[in-house]
Amino acid sequence: MKSIKQSICIAALGASMLFSCQTEQKSEFFADIKSNEFISKGFVGNGVQWSAYPHADGPTAEWGDLMTNAKWDTLFQRVDYMQPQLIRVVDQANWRYYKGLDKKGQPVLDFDNPEMNQLYKLMDYCQQNEIEVIFGEWGTPYHFHDLEEANAKKDRLDNAHDTRWIKMIGAYLDHMINTKGYTCIRYYNLVNEPNGDWASTLGDFEEWSKGVVALDKEIKERGLDKYVRVSGPGSVPQYTYPNKDYKGSDWVKMSIDQLDENIGAYEIHTYIGTEDARNGKAAESMYLPQDIPAVQKTGKKFFVGEIGIKDAWDSPHHKENLRMGTEDGYASNEDSQMAVFTYRYGVDMVDATIQLMNAGAQGMVAWDLDDAMHTKNDTGEKNKLKRWGFWNILGTELIDRPEDENIRPWFYPWSWICKYFPEGTDILKQETQLPQNVRLTAGVLDGKYTVMLVNNSAETQSIHVAIEGASTQEVKQLSYVEESYQLNTDMGRPQPKPAGFNLKKGSNVTLPAYSVVVLTTME
Repeated sequence: MKSIKQSICIAALGASMLFSCQTEQKSEFFADIKSNEFISKGFVGNGVQWSAYPHADGPTAEWGDLMTNAKWDTLFQRVDYMQPQLIRVVDQANWRYYKGLDKKGQPVLDFDNPEMNQLYKLMDYCQQNEIEVIFGEWGTPYHFHDLEEANAKKDRLDNAHDTRWIKMIGAYLDHMINTKGYTCIRYYNLVNEPNGDWASTLGDFEEWSKGVVALDKEIKERGLDKYVRVSGPGSVPQYTYPNKDYKGSDWVKMSIDQLDENIGAYEIHTYIGTEDARNGKAAESMYLPQDIPAVQKTGKKFFVGEIGIKDAWDSPHHKENLRMGTEDGYASNEDSQMAVFTYRYGVDMVDATIQLMNAGAQGMVAWDLDDAMHTKNDTGEKNKLKRWGFWNILGTELIDRPEDENIRPWFYPWSWICKYFPEGTDILKQETQLPQNVRLTAGVLDGKYTVMLVNNSAETQSIHVAIEGASTQEVKQLSYVEESYQLNTDMGRPQPKPAGFNLKKGSNVTLPAYSVVVLTTME
């Protein structure tokens, strides 16, 4: 017969599967979180890249008018669960509103067409749900995209500071903000990853910076700066363009030194190696120890406009990615991450993001929401999908795989790191002694707390967690463990459950192998 004490312990484990009984010895590993000491204040928020389906947004699109109201409704219901705080929406001008040059060489603009109407659906959702938007364009029209089009040479604009492009963008933003009312647009990206050899600027800082100065002036002259500012550089610090006098890791400092009055917030993009994420080297690998202190001196925000896991060519992880992509038959092997189909990708992405939050980054945008958004070089080839998403919403229509439309496991922990670290959260300092490959971050907003922990090791771990100075509140928990999150099964929409946990006193938290755990007093 069990003792009363044993029965209480078993009942507690059955309720949460996370917390050791209060009578057990305190774990040797601990996290003492400081309620009044901060890594950063006024968190921008985590979110996702979401494009308005340029291959399926109207009758003349490569795939036709496939994005029906039913498809959008499914997307909205799913994103409702995620509650992203930040969404990045980037297009090419000629995919939406730029209809070429007239006989005088001036741009013809059209804001009332099927392609714009699809974009408005996405933007309506962001506005209604008070989601901040990073808006922008991939690059100067007809430099790297759509070069096969018959009018590509005729309608090509000159460079990132071509006055015609800058004026176009100004008119576009004026229409989106003043006419359509999309005051959710807070930041504007001019040229995606401008330090890259894949960018319309071909890694030329001077060309890009002239564009930033010109666009900042245009925004201010239109009185739009009370809503939107240029963000940048949006560079990839791990990449250096050959034969330049500066490295990719120099772009943030150069932007601060030369463009601080023109830039409203600083951001970079990063694709972190799997092992760097798992071994706690994510922030170091993307030069945050040098960039964050420099940005903090400006008093401006710093966020990561694209984040994903990507490995070096010919590494073991990359070889496995190629194998999976080839077997899939519809993935662009040059630009896909097949690990999105696996449970472990959710652990790795949260692990990397926790590291960046603890380094002082104030928001992360996951690349990306949906495989149906982009193809390699955006030519619309169905067998070259950029497989990076939480699903492929057009799985049935494009590749006759209805199961491709199902939610993939990593959607869940990414949703939690969005929802439970809302805009305005202050990220808290911690004093920790943790096992190898276990990490956590914590935040507070309006007296409500969230602690997110990741165990990226093969062993179950126990951590004593407490928040110094926290009030007594009901703590709820969510957990991401492999047996519960399997591909193409109905996992529903998990909701936090009472955990019987006193934040101020603290308790031991059991972390299964390769798991993510959320403790929160937020709704």
